This record gives sequence, C-alpha cells and structure tokens, in this order.
Amino acid sequence: MWKLLFYVALVVGAIAFGSMYSGRLELVAQGAALVVGAFGYIGVFGLMHESAHGHLARTGRLNRIFGEILSVVVGTSYPGYRTAHLTHHARFRSDRDPQEVIHPRRPKPIMAALLIVATVIGAPVFLLVKAPLIAAKRGKVIRAIWGPLASITFYVTLGLILPDAQATFLILTIVAAYVLGSMNDIVYHQGLVDDDSLQASTSFECDVFGQAFLSGANRHAEHHLYPNIPGPRLVKASKELRGELEDAGVPFERAFSIAFVKRLTVNPVFLPPPGPDELAEISK
Repeated sequence: MWKLLFYVALVVGAIAFGSMYSGRLELVAQGAALVVGAFGYIGVFGLMHESAHGHLARTGRLNRIFGEILSVVVGTSYPGYRTAHLTHHARFRSDRDPQEVIHPRRPKPIMAALLIVATVIGAPVFLLVKAPLIAAKRGKVIRAIWGPLASITFYVTLGLILPDAQATFLILTIVAAYVLGSMNDIVYHQGLVDDDSLQASTSFECDVFGQAFLSGANRHAEHHLYPNIPGPRLVKASKELRGELEDAGVPFERAFSIAFVKRLTVNPVFLPPPGPDELAEISK
C-alpha cells in the first residue's frame, strides 16, 4: 500500500502546482498538472483492481478493508466493483459480462451508441452507477451505498476546507481522471473480435507507465490468461510467453494513446470487426 501514499502525494502536488502556477505557458503547465493528477487517481483505481483479485494483501479480510478504503477515493461500491470485475473475467464477451459494452446479440447501432458514450464517460458511469447497483441487487444495500456516500462526504468536506482555486482544480482533476480512464479502458478490448479469445484483449508494452499507475494491468491479455498472477509479475510472464501469445493472435501495442488514435482513425466507434457470417453476408 506504499503506492497509495505516492499517488496521494502526486495528486496533492499536482493540484497545488496547477492551481497556483501563473507563469509562462500557464495553460500548458496546468494541463500537464491535470494529467499528472489524473494518473494519480488512476493509480488508486489500479490498487483497487489488485485488491479485487486478492493481490494487495496476504489475507482476504485485509484485501477487503483496503478495497473499501480505496473505493472511497475512487467513488464506488467495492463489493459491487469486485463482483462485476470477477464476473467480467468469468463471463467475458457474453451477455452476463457487466463491464463490457459489446455483446454478440446486441444490434450494431446500439453497440455503436454505447461505445461512443463509454469512450468518454464509461468509467464514471460504471463506477458511480453500475457497481453500486450490482451490489444492491445482491442484497448488500448498505455496503452498496457506503462507498459512494462516504466518497461524496469526503469530497464535499474537502471542497469546503480547500480554497476555491484548489477545490476547482480538484474537481477538474477528478473529471480528467474519469475521461483518461475511460479512454484507456476502451482500448483493452473494444475494436477487437467479439468472442472469448485472447485476440479480444490487448497487451500494452508501456511497462514503466503500467507498473507505475496500472499495477501491471497494461499487460491485459496476460492478465485475462492468468488472473491469479499479480499485475507486477505479468511483465516477466509476458516476455516468456511472447511467442505463444503472438501465435494466439494477441494484439500488442506500444502505448494506450497510440492504440486509441489508431483504432479511432480506422474504427471511430470501436465496433468489433465483422465475423465470418457477416463477411459471407457482405460478399453476397
């Protein structure tokens, strides 16, 4: 959990710098501070992802405690998020996957509309709305609303304590984290084949960024193949399995930004490529 202190320091430093800087290239400096602060928030989410898999502490109880604490920072229901994410692994690319937009039975216009929304605000919709609802449906109503309510209380209190400039920059940083997080998340799976195979998950080779802010989840194909291996160890696994993963059709990308621009240019709404049946229909 030492990373949490690093992320908090990063967010605090970015907000302090961005809200007070008034020198040359002010907008550029403030934009950079927003991105750095957003990465700090994304890092906290990465830790919550690790706790959902039981990788953050040696016992399940400690993992749950850490997860609940992290959910207050992120603004979600930890039991709802954990249930959704583990179901995502177990029911990937199916109607029962709560984290994915693409389901084979959905009409393309509906998928396209949902993917456009998910590209920009998918993360907050999932964390603030869907995860708490999932927890509530499982009968955990108190635990479903505890995280979001504690988060609202925490940030409202901060907003009242902080000077206006810092409070405003805090809000902008959270918004930037949600948008950047959504843009990152969309290229893990979307725009790829819509079946449950390794070809539907991307492996990002930006390991410095991935280890610093995503707890290794950038190696996402490897994470889906071996969800019980902690994220920080996936780099080694990826190198050892590189040939096999390439043979299985895993798409490798250098960075999230490159993959996002590439897929956005070729496929603006991130729809999956046509399957054999669709290709046969088109060729008629």
